[in-house]
Amino acid sequence: MIIFFSKICKWGGFYIRISSTKNAVYGGKMLNKVKSACGGTNTFEKVTFRTVPVYTAVIALLYFAKADDMSKIFLISGAVIAVIGELLRIWGCGHLVKTRELIISGPYAHLRHPLYAGTYLITFGFCVMAGMWWLLIVSQLVYALYYYPRKEVIEGFRLADIYGEEYYKYARAVPALIPSLKPYAKSDKKWSFQRVVKNSEIGILLAVIAGIAVLYLKFTGKI
Repeated sequence: MIIFFSKICKWGGFYIRISSTKNAVYGGKMLNKVKSACGGTNTFEKVTFRTVPVYTAVIALLYFAKADDMSKIFLISGAVIAVIGELLRIWGCGHLVKTRELIISGPYAHLRHPLYAGTYLITFGFCVMAGMWWLLIVSQLVYALYYYPRKEVIEGFRLADIYGEEYYKYARAVPALIPSLKPYAKSDKKWSFQRVVKNSEIGILLAVIAGIAVLYLKFTGKI
């Protein structure tokens, strides 16, 4: 499913292929446009209008999910997928130190965007649990054609602006979403729970647990 998602992303029109340091000039200009569009010069400022649709879709899914559309096998399968997605995010957040250095440890040694991949799996898992196949198709198209490509553009140019050739080398060697078995490089950096907390992942973890619980209670007819 991630392979299909990755291929769709390439068709989205925003997908980045970084091939040489010559792209840094264009990347810098694009980054400035991104700063302006975000309403400030802080490149790390979060723009909530890009995340609101995701949260809204999940809340709508939990609200409209019906036991008649759900089955035990899909409930379990979807929960497993969502848990794997959240574990991937926790693994990534435990290695993520924003703005200080190019992260190549943990999952970042195998794929460039473990947090985006994790979010994709969580959304996919919830749709499977709820048995809402139409929403599954819609959500995958939104992720592939808008959410992820836009994130890739902004994140790619931001990192290129900061790290230059170091990032280009990394981006050429490490796949975006489909993890490679061979790590990019060895790193002594260890996973840290403090980083998970600092990167605000505990809230996401609790939301995933709550979402799974709500769908389970709906399936069993307790709510």
